[in-house]
Amino acid sequence: MNAKQEPEDLSIIIPAYFESENLQILLAKICAEFPKAFICIVDDSDFKERKKLERLAQTLKNNRLNFIFRYVKSGRGSAVIDGLTYMLKTYNTYYYVEMDADLAHDVRDIKKMQLKARDADLVIGSRYLPGSRITDWPVRRLIQSRIINAGLNLWLGLNISDYTNDLRLYRRQAVRYLVSIRLREKGFIALSEIAYKLSKQGFTLTEVAVTFTDRKFGQSNANFSELLASLVGAIRIRLRS
Repeated sequence: MNAKQEPEDLSIIIPAYFESENLQILLAKICAEFPKAFICIVDDSDFKERKKLERLAQTLKNNRLNFIFRYVKSGRGSAVIDGLTYMLKTYNTYYYVEMDADLAHDVRDIKKMQLKARDADLVIGSRYLPGSRITDWPVRRLIQSRIINAGLNLWLGLNISDYTNDLRLYRRQAVRYLVSIRLREKGFIALSEIAYKLSKQGFTLTEVAVTFTDRKFGQSNANFSELLASLVGAIRIRLRS
C-alpha cells in the first residue's frame, strides 16, 4: 500500500480468530456504511483460515482491505496495537476504530462515536449507559460483565461504565502515543490498560451508548482462564503506575 494516500476519515481494526463466517457479514456491512473506510483484519488463525479470508477479499473487491496474518493466538490487545501501528504508517486517517469480528457491534454506532470524538481522544462504546441495548446475551454473562466492570472502575478509577466492550474510537494523536509506548497486557485486559495509560497521560476519555448483540456464529474466546488473567492484569496495571 502507498503510504501517501489522500486523507480519509476512518481506519477500522478488527482482531479475528477463526471468524471468517462472521467477517463475511461484517465486512459487507462496513463497506455499505463506510465505503471509504480503510480496514485491517489482524488474524491469529491458521493457514486454512487465511485462504478463506483471501477468497472473501476477492469477492469484496475492496482495495482498502488489509490483512495481518500472525498464525498464533497472541492476544487481542497485541492484535489491536499491531493493527493500529500498521494503519498509522499506511494511511493518513484521523479516526481509528477497533471492533470485534463476531457481529457483537452495530457498525452504525461508529457515526455516533465520530461525533463524540470531536471533544475526546478516546470514545468507548458502552453497553451500560442510558440508551444502550444488549440483546441475546445470557443473564450469567451480563451479571459477570457488570461485576467485572464495577470492580475495574473501583480499582482503576477512570469513572467509565464499560472497560471491557471492544468497540472504541481513537483520534490520531492518541494512536500515535499508544504505538510509541510499551503495553504490558496482551489479552482483553489490554483494553483497560490502554484506557488507563491514555487517561494518565492527559488524553480525554468519554463514552457513548451503543447496541451489543451476542454472537450468532462461532464460540467466544472468553473463558475462566482469560477472566483470571484479566483480574491479575488489572492488579498489575495499577501497581505499575
